[in-house]
Amino acid sequence: MKRSVISFFFIFLFCLSVFAQLKVRDVFASAPDSIFPLLTKNNRLDCIDFKENSMEARVKNRLDGISELKILTSEYLFFQLTERSSAEMYVLSDSLFCLIQTFYGPTADSDIRFYKADWKPVNLQFPVPTVPEFFGQVPDSLQQAVRFAQRSLQELFLLRISVSEAKPEFTLELQLGELSKEEKETAQQFLRPLVVHWNGTEFVR
Repeated sequence: MKRSVISFFFIFLFCLSVFAQLKVRDVFASAPDSIFPLLTKNNRLDCIDFKENSMEARVKNRLDGISELKILTSEYLFFQLTERSSAEMYVLSDSLFCLIQTFYGPTADSDIRFYKADWKPVNLQFPVPTVPEFFGQVPDSLQQAVRFAQRSLQELFLLRISVSEAKPEFTLELQLGELSKEEKETAQQFLRPLVVHWNGTEFVR
């Protein structure tokens, strides 16, 4: 009898933990209108329903354009809001998730924010590297040209952030949109993306 009670207790705890797991579909559905002003709540619910039934998840947004939920897993979501904007969401824990919004002008620029399950903002420090950290080893003959390009990039810092669908791994890509053609050709030889990991409690590079 005692063994049965203990077994039942552990089964109860397991079920409780399963139900407590935060799912990205739920926080997306409950988002305040101010987060996704182009989408109504019905838009979001329809997209979730379409995707979970293996259908094309496209809806007409408030500007009469087309928005599409392209990827939906239990932890990750990618939404193409317009031709020039997208949103990614990733569940980092049972009470924390991130939202990455990217806008595509001449070049991409991203904003990352963190929220609790009820959409209350969380002041979580995300490590943004300096411009020189995005560059590999530069030969002496090109040091001056690369430093000049780096100074230009620091004046208008544009960064694209994306997160892996499979794990909390963030890729950071410095954008070169404001450089001249010659400066871009020089910088691209040494430019590299940087990766940041979430280890469950903090971000590490």
